Amino acid sequence: MSRLVKCVMAGMAVILLVGCKQKDFYVRNVPIEQGIWPADHFYRFEVPVADTVSAFNVFLQIRNDGRYEYSNLWLFVRTNSPTGAILRDTLECRLADEQGRWQGSGSGGKYSLEIPLRFRVKFPNPGTYIFEIDQGMRNKELKYITDLGLRIEKAG
Repeated sequence: MSRLVKCVMAGMAVILLVGCKQKDFYVRNVPIEQGIWPADHFYRFEVPVADTVSAFNVFLQIRNDGRYEYSNLWLFVRTNSPTGAILRDTLECRLADEQGRWQGSGSGGKYSLEIPLRFRVKFPNPGTYIFEIDQGMRNKELKYITDLGLRIEKAG
């Protein structure tokens, strides 16, 4: 392969990577301490928003250990707006299919999955939106959910 072709291909790869990253508006992942999520603990994500015109897609990012006992994960999601309005969602996340195969990508016994929460949502007011996420599995301690994240991208 000629040097020119290699340079062009490398340049296109960089453009593609940069293009993908520019869609992300907010990304934050937090580890769940020792892979044990207590029933009385919620995770909080604070998202500063100035753009009230663009539409956004909101995703939850979940990482589980292959020893997780269930094929699903129930979550309670509260979205608090800067005006004090609260939106509550209950979400079932299917982590494995009917045959018990983990969904998403994985290696080394860890599996990552991105779950859509909302598509083409517009934030009506500028300010900080707070997303609070509780596990709803009725376990005093839910084991083997290792990380939880929130990703918001500008809708295309």
